Formats: sequence, structure tokens, C-alpha cells
Amino acid sequence: MTESGMRVILLHGGPDEAFDRSVLFARRMAESFGASLHVIYTIEDPLSAGWTAEVSPERLPEIHEAMETEARDRLARLIPHEDQERLNVQFALRMGPAADELVRYTTEHNVDLAIVQARPGNDDIAHAHALLDKGRCAVLVLR
Repeated sequence: MTESGMRVILLHGGPDEAFDRSVLFARRMAESFGASLHVIYTIEDPLSAGWTAEVSPERLPEIHEAMETEARDRLARLIPHEDQERLNVQFALRMGPAADELVRYTTEHNVDLAIVQARPGNDDIAHAHALLDKGRCAVLVLR
């Protein structure tokens, strides 16, 4: 973080209602700090995300693109494209363990604040712990 405040805020995304509330919260934070907003979706395993084992490896790029399109459309319903441009919204879809991908992303993009959802009994709490243990940014946990 610089003296002028936060420059990059990261929000970990997912296909649930809690994410919708988190996007609106993260948007307000980015607007108040004049920060860019980065949204990262993580998918541990494409096959566990509803895709069948019948999908051939050659089709994985197509599946990745479909997942990204779906996530971008969801984000556009919450933050219209013109507001995304104003907020310099960056979107990333990463495959792999969410905690690892979040830590990696915060390092690669000099994130000042990572916002994650963590509800009791939910695996997301591990994401917050990973950021606290290995990340290089402030962490805000939303319940």
C-alpha cells in the first residue's frame, strides 16, 4: 500500500448469491479509494465444476472460454461495462487450488487488499488463511 491509499483491490469470485453482495461491496471500496478492481474466479478442477468426464482434453480451452464468458456476464449484470472501464476492472479465471491461485495473483499484480468470502463451515476460510500466511496484502473477510 502506498501513502496515497489502495491502488489494487482483489475480489475472489464464485457463482453464488454471496458473491453478488461482495461485488457491490468491493465496487464501493474501489470507488472510495480510487483503486482498480480485480476479480478472480478460481476453478479447482473443471470436471468438478459440472463438466462430465466425457470431455476430451482438446475441448478444455473451449470449456475454459465458456466458463469465463459466464463469469464475465455475471459480473456485467452487477457492474455495467462502462463502470467496469471507469474502475479499471480486470478479470481473471484461474484453474487450480483457489488458495494457491489467490496468493499467486496478489503477488503478480501487487494487490493491496484481497477480499474473500468465508462463512463458518465453508472451505473459503482456507483461502483467507492462505492469504494471511503467504500473501503480501491486507485481507478483508466477508461473511
